[in-house]
Amino acid sequence: MFRKHKETIPQKEISFRRLCLQALPEMWTFQILAGIFLIIPAAPMTRLIGWLAGLDGDVVTTANIKSFLLSWKFPVILMLGFVLVVIYLVFELFGQIYLTDNILNGRRAGVRRCIVKGFHSVKKFMNPTGIGTILFIFIAVPICGVGLSLSLSESFYIPNFIMEVVFKNPLYTAAYLAVIFILIWISFHSLFILHAVLLDGMTPSEGRKYSSRLVKEHRGRFLIGLFLNILVIIIIYLISSDLLNRIPGWILGEATESLPRNYRIDFGEMLMSGEGFSELDLKIMAYRSVAAFAVLVEKYLAYIVTVLCGAYFMLRLNRYYLEYSGRGRDLWPERPRKSRYIWKVLLIFLVFIGFGFLSIVLGLNYNEIFTREEPVKIVAHRTGGSLASENSLQGLEKAIEHSCYGSETDVQRTRDGYYIINHDDDFKRLTGVAKAPKDMTMEEIKELRIRDTTGNGQELPVITIEEMLDVIKGKEKLFVELKGVTADNQMVDDLVRIIREHDCVEDTVLISLNYGVIKYAETAYPEFETGLLFFASLGDVSKLKCDILIMEEETASSDNISNIHEAGKQAMVWTVNTEEGMYHFLDSFADGVITDEIVLAEEVQADLDDRTDLEVLEDKLQFD
Repeated sequence: MFRKHKETIPQKEISFRRLCLQALPEMWTFQILAGIFLIIPAAPMTRLIGWLAGLDGDVVTTANIKSFLLSWKFPVILMLGFVLVVIYLVFELFGQIYLTDNILNGRRAGVRRCIVKGFHSVKKFMNPTGIGTILFIFIAVPICGVGLSLSLSESFYIPNFIMEVVFKNPLYTAAYLAVIFILIWISFHSLFILHAVLLDGMTPSEGRKYSSRLVKEHRGRFLIGLFLNILVIIIIYLISSDLLNRIPGWILGEATESLPRNYRIDFGEMLMSGEGFSELDLKIMAYRSVAAFAVLVEKYLAYIVTVLCGAYFMLRLNRYYLEYSGRGRDLWPERPRKSRYIWKVLLIFLVFIGFGFLSIVLGLNYNEIFTREEPVKIVAHRTGGSLASENSLQGLEKAIEHSCYGSETDVQRTRDGYYIINHDDDFKRLTGVAKAPKDMTMEEIKELRIRDTTGNGQELPVITIEEMLDVIKGKEKLFVELKGVTADNQMVDDLVRIIREHDCVEDTVLISLNYGVIKYAETAYPEFETGLLFFASLGDVSKLKCDILIMEEETASSDNISNIHEAGKQAMVWTVNTEEGMYHFLDSFADGVITDEIVLAEEVQADLDDRTDLEVLEDKLQFD
């Protein structure tokens, strides 16, 4: 017969600081085991959603979202997606709240017990307010950056190309900031909803009111407390990061600077050919293996610090809830003492043994895993990016001067069937005339004058696709985006004819946000390169019928890029304009980036080329 564990722990009481130190192993264990157990339901659910998204051969993206919303798959995937969100909610928030409550109240805090209790609590949120709370956590919190969030939605964002438009218009900027302020206000006043529902049995509606009341009554103390705790976490993180960043240097000494950079060793080819390794080869392979081990240790310890800081914050938040609801205390129940030190030491030893074997593999296959023979291609956005007025012939010339792989431009059809270059739906921003190309004749458009977007005061004419083809022929690729309401099969047919007449088939790529148009071009004119632009997707994007998948930054994950390459297609990213984005994607296995900042791209590429092997490993090896 099994002996039932008592819920309460011996009543010796200690300070909160000491309690945190005692509870760290439990919180760390919970984080690791909960993360492992989360994979069991989440992985098959994610695969099922991806399989349904691509069931008819077309993956769901922003390029074909309308047809998806009208299909039977939409409600099914929506329901499965909600179930997936709930699973993450239980493992990452409900379970942690029960864990920290057990710690603060002197109860045992097993992982299984907290997770099972979390699943039992889901039914409390199956009402309009509860579902709204779940959706707010999933969607709004990642956008405003305040509140308890899920790793499932940590990459939620507003696409950069939309934010560029927002911040260029004062009215849009004001509206955006107002919305963000409202979301922050709601999120701040709702920080204790989950605690009220899970710990005190309230309904979500009651919990929302109770949370708002607690925050209002203790707003000053709460804000100061949150600020100080976040400041402490930031200081701990910065100090630990600085110390951990020194680990590779301590281990490697001066070897990093004494060895050549970008040294290529094809380990597999040498084994196949029977050629031996030179002394330098062996020295560099040994150095790379040791460097990989040092970086893995550094990243792993940094990951532990990050996880424990997050767990500490959750414990603090639960303490605030107990205090503000009248159940606070000066001393807290001591945690039970669990030795098992031999097993813990053995586990740590096994982790480092695993790092050792992995480091040898990484060191021997360094070039194949971490480097590429050719740099990422640079494509100038709107012909020349920021070096010249948008969509101008001068822009093409600047891109050619800087040896860009290509230039991107936007094509629309006039009322009388000609094809001119313009990005917006009308000419108001650039010429002051609020008329769309489709409503004007070529003769009328040629009378317009565009204000140079670099601000030099020059006035430029609206140019045609034919004029652009004359400039780029044999010099660079022209990515022709079929734009707006006139992007249809007729546009494809007409552009194909024009491009052929100019003998520029090899110099052009037909791209669009309209998937139907790209599928038609890919099927009717297979000799032309085609590309699809999109900024969100669901499923395996490599199944899309085109030659190049052009993804917005957050959609261009390593998994998407890998799947695209396995399908024999190219992966490109748009519009990469920040230094952070440049370092990320110019150091990735993407085939190209579309950017306005050509000079910045050149500078970042030069910096990447000058890295040591250790710096490459620091950038590539992550515990995300």
